[in-house]
Amino acid sequence: MNVKELVQDDEELYRSVRGNLKYKEYSIQNGKLRIESAAFMDRYRKPSVDRAKLKNFEPHLSQQSPTDGVVSLKTIDVRAAVDGHAVDVIADPTSQNPAHAKILIVDLELLESKSKQKKAFKLLRIALAILANKNGCIKIEPKQP
Repeated sequence: MNVKELVQDDEELYRSVRGNLKYKEYSIQNGKLRIESAAFMDRYRKPSVDRAKLKNFEPHLSQQSPTDGVVSLKTIDVRAAVDGHAVDVIADPTSQNPAHAKILIVDLELLESKSKQKKAFKLLRIALAILANKNGCIKIEPKQP
């Protein structure tokens, strides 16, 4: 696989959501599962996803553990997620995971303060959680271990 391969707008992406409630990546509200913005936390502010087509459209292959859930996002929706910021999905294959990609705010490093970077990333996480909560986006529900 070519590292420079573009992730196409019509591609589906998978994100693993940890099953343990202590991580606050999901909640149950009025009996309904809700994916929270914490599901998209990343210390480098570039949440990892898997390209579904490279996982043979089998969401369970993106689970980090058997209790994890998996949500599905469309690349085109991710790229349009945050007003005022360019968001992209870039292929980042590894030897362990050739389907690996990252979601990033293209201009994040250009923001003049850490607080503005933090705010922009928070907006991205909220937008991704909203996308993940759309009908049909939860492919596997997380389970308490």
